[in-house]
Amino acid sequence: MLMDFKGKLGNYKIIETEDNTLTVYSEYFDEACHNLSGAYNETLYNYISGCFIPEQIAQNKNVHVLDVGFGIGLGLKALIATAKEIPSINLKDFSYTSMELDEDLFLWSAQTNFPELNFTKYENTYQTRVSIAPELYLSVTVYIGDGRKTLPHAYKMGKLPMMTAIFQDAFSPKKNPTLWTVEWFEDLKKMSHPEVYLSTYSSSVSIRKTLLATGWQIENAKGFGQKKTMTKARLIGTTDPLLSAELSRSKALELRDI
Repeated sequence: MLMDFKGKLGNYKIIETEDNTLTVYSEYFDEACHNLSGAYNETLYNYISGCFIPEQIAQNKNVHVLDVGFGIGLGLKALIATAKEIPSINLKDFSYTSMELDEDLFLWSAQTNFPELNFTKYENTYQTRVSIAPELYLSVTVYIGDGRKTLPHAYKMGKLPMMTAIFQDAFSPKKNPTLWTVEWFEDLKKMSHPEVYLSTYSSSVSIRKTLLATGWQIENAKGFGQKKTMTKARLIGTTDPLLSAELSRSKALELRDI
């Protein structure tokens, strides 16, 4: 039986969600990492389906995923499971990149959810490879520390692929605002392939205005569980004029770094 534990950022409480999968409650952020209606099913719905991962893999495109917040690793777990279910994969490049502020949480998650993986530490990163199919591996890189610093630095050093999918799964804007600002979404745009898919559980007017202010085109979508709506975004296409008009009528402001 898994026990609550303490990390560098405080205590973590293990919670069983409605689909019988686990998440953790972070004392530091005062939030759970996932929707209590179902941690794993939420990940499948919001991010695997939300970013069209099966379709990207089936089309044999280069697939590069950025998971905004490793947490307990369900984004990686769902990505591996999804890829292994798709026959005749002919991808040339397949990668997963994430970041985690609390190294102790990452180490707990790696030991708990990926005991079969051998992560190697290089300075502030953990790396491994996962066998998906004959002659196909998923390259996994997790940056430890403030993602607002580690990811832009890795990008400038030429260490990041152009992302084709972004799981914008940070703690809420109220609890973790730095990963929801104009400046953050500008950084994500620089790191992205022109045909990238971004998906997030958030349907906040401020977040949608922030995405629009940085050149992302947004779509209103049905939310998971009890959430009525969520947001999908791309760098191509256009935003529904009715949605744009609705947002423009709101007095809510986009979020910016202070």
